Amino acid sequence: MDIVLPKDFAAEDAAQILDEARDILDLPPDSELHVENVAQTQHGTRIDFAYTVAVALDAVDLGEIAGLRVEVSAHGDLKFDAHGALIACEIEPADPRQLRALSDHLSKLVANGQIYIAQAGEEIDPAKLHAQGKEWYIIQDEHGNKCLRRAWI
Repeated sequence: MDIVLPKDFAAEDAAQILDEARDILDLPPDSELHVENVAQTQHGTRIDFAYTVAVALDAVDLGEIAGLRVEVSAHGDLKFDAHGALIACEIEPADPRQLRALSDHLSKLVANGQIYIAQAGEEIDPAKLHAQGKEWYIIQDEHGNKCLRRAWI
């Protein structure tokens, strides 16, 4: 699939171009794309973007939260030549240090009793969790994935 910028390309068109490039970028269909910057010069155009993707935390030392899926941000860019033809794309995956820090933080919250871990099929009562001082809970979604949810906002 060739992607070419329209002759009258403007920064406001970047989100549409980014959506058209989704297949080339090989991102999961549920990832959210956000334009961060558009730079246009006489040599070409660059679209910098961020995307969110669900990542399973699978470190052995995570215990009962192993396999928890969390949304993380990562970055990429599309580069177009002066004629508007796509010449390069780059995807930077989620930073492993960020994932490790997130795993460590969640493990501490669970160890301190600040995250409620729901049983499969359990109905969650946010008011009850609020009364217990638990801001977060882990529940299984319809596909059996462990997901972190906020108990109240």
